[in-house]
Amino acid sequence: MDRVTRRKPRKYKGLHPKTPKTSRCELSATERAFIAGACIAGSLSYGDTVHCFNNGRLSKSTITRTVQHVLKVAKDYGCKITDPRCFENLPGRGSAPKLTPEQRELVVQITTQDHAHREKESWQAFKDGDFEKAGIPQISVSLHENIMYEAGYGRRRPGWRPPLSPEQEQERYQWALAHNPDRYEVGNGLGFDFRTVVFTDETPARIGEQRGMQRAWYKEGEKYDDDVRKDRIRKNCCLQFYGAFRYNHKGPCYVYYEETEAEKQEAEQRLQVENKVRKEQANTAQILAKGALTELNEHEINTRYNTRTRAKQHIKKHDYVLSKLLLHGFKTSKTKVLSAIYFRMELQHTRVGLHVIT
Repeated sequence: MDRVTRRKPRKYKGLHPKTPKTSRCELSATERAFIAGACIAGSLSYGDTVHCFNNGRLSKSTITRTVQHVLKVAKDYGCKITDPRCFENLPGRGSAPKLTPEQRELVVQITTQDHAHREKESWQAFKDGDFEKAGIPQISVSLHENIMYEAGYGRRRPGWRPPLSPEQEQERYQWALAHNPDRYEVGNGLGFDFRTVVFTDETPARIGEQRGMQRAWYKEGEKYDDDVRKDRIRKNCCLQFYGAFRYNHKGPCYVYYEETEAEKQEAEQRLQVENKVRKEQANTAQILAKGALTELNEHEINTRYNTRTRAKQHIKKHDYVLSKLLLHGFKTSKTKVLSAIYFRMELQHTRVGLHVIT
């Protein structure tokens, strides 16, 4: 697996090659071992050893210092010159590592211990004192990022939901075919009418957090782990905005705030009372409406202008055409008469007497 890094690759194209300032170069462990074996064990002279390397990149003084260094290291360690430690590269002139391997491992464990710590950036972890509580010396942001990158982690977008399975994809495909608005050809509009559908959606609001995309520390393949993925239904939100909309109409909208247990019980009781009252009002209104239609000799108006049962009802063609025109908003003399009838029915339903002058 390729190592994840935040550094951009250096562009070498179009740049002048870098020429070395000197012909000297550091010997590798293999070259030191060859020089030590040839000069010490093989009794080869320093001059002859120089000729073993191409282009004369080594001098007799380099061979001398190398042999002396190998003998000194073997003496310090109390071992023979065949020990690999005698030929290892010396550490650079930079500062010593600030953290031990155990401390580096502890930094990775603290950063990836749960979902909250994975979402924290380096400066947020330092501000909360996550590493200071564990006894880790103070480190910089770049050092913390380098430790995580070397361990194979990276700041990536967390997974929201896993990909659909083949069964789920097939179910959604069948639903799309059943609700296709174009039945026979594109644009005919003879299929499912989405203008009669009410769409609802909600979104939570959280305060005191970073706005926008929040990334998390994780390796390749951990995108949908429980402590990495992002839940769509957030349990700890300040408020919940809920809205509904349909074709050419928006609303209603409502904002829900966090409730206590007592408020939830009270709201449930009020909801039950409201549903009971609405049910009684609906039943009463239905009885009054039926009585008003009977008195106006219009008790069959719902069946006479029902286009779905036209084949079963013996109605006039003029009434059927008129019902189709009513759906599109046409105003005719017959429409005005029906409007007056509905208006009279509404007056009787509300028990209000008015004198209509025609």
